Amino acid sequence: MNYYELEPENNHFHDVIIDVTHQCNMNCKNCYIPNRDIPDMDIDKMLDAIAKFPKRCNIRIIGAEPTVRNDLPEICSAIKASGHRQILLTNGLRLGNNNYAKKLRASGCNHVYLSLNGVDNDDWYEEIDELRCAQRKLQALDNLQKNKFIIQTGTIIVQGVNENAPERLLATLKRYDVHNAVIRIKNVGQLGRHMNGVEDNIKMEGLMQLCSDQMNVSMDYLREWRKKPIVDTLDPELNSFMFPLDPASADKPINRSGIWVKIANWDTENEEQIPSPNSERRGRLTEDFKVAPFFEHVKMNEGGY
Repeated sequence: MNYYELEPENNHFHDVIIDVTHQCNMNCKNCYIPNRDIPDMDIDKMLDAIAKFPKRCNIRIIGAEPTVRNDLPEICSAIKASGHRQILLTNGLRLGNNNYAKKLRASGCNHVYLSLNGVDNDDWYEEIDELRCAQRKLQALDNLQKNKFIIQTGTIIVQGVNENAPERLLATLKRYDVHNAVIRIKNVGQLGRHMNGVEDNIKMEGLMQLCSDQMNVSMDYLREWRKKPIVDTLDPELNSFMFPLDPASADKPINRSGIWVKIANWDTENEEQIPSPNSERRGRLTEDFKVAPFFEHVKMNEGGY
């Protein structure tokens, strides 16, 4: 495994994941950081670290569940003031309250990745996330749309449970009048607590076929997009790629030009036993406020931080 740590001033990652808390208000069957005994991150030290980054990057505010921190709006305001872009990754339960959604939006948070493993189906949520929460999730989606957030959704496909999620996601976005969004589709990652082992997982080709069948795009179209990099300055990635449902959106900004889809293979069937080894795109702020490759750091600290 090619593990290393960088001083913040040497950060070269385009996206940096920051786990502001290990606490959560759900108990999902798939969770890469299921340890709840880790203290919340010291935000002053976090801000000091990202202030040293040599260039602007995407800060992914994540948890377990970041909205359990009552100071999250202040954290968002401070990250905005630092000049970095920010994306909040959340299960959305608190965002079902429109006043809270408005407070976050006013803080400078304008980009949210909403977990929708069950889409609009309580049976799926119960099977994957141990909670019948479809209505709260859908209310969060509605609040994000009404408050003009940039919207991304994330859905883990579990074989035998929610293979029909891609078409239901499209129908749900249409129902809530969401015309610009990124839909993220991935399989189960065998890190931390997880449902399927590698032998039971849907592989990349299977994820592509589900999207092809349910989103009215050809496999040839997907294979062409798989050759293209997610970030222009980096090489194409083996385990993830993005494509627009409408080819006319190809030359327009993502998040502002219709529905885009990202397919990611989080399967760990490789020598390193991690998803996307040696990624130069995704880093993680460590507990010592250095920067390490994300998946490698998670694997090195599995069961701990």
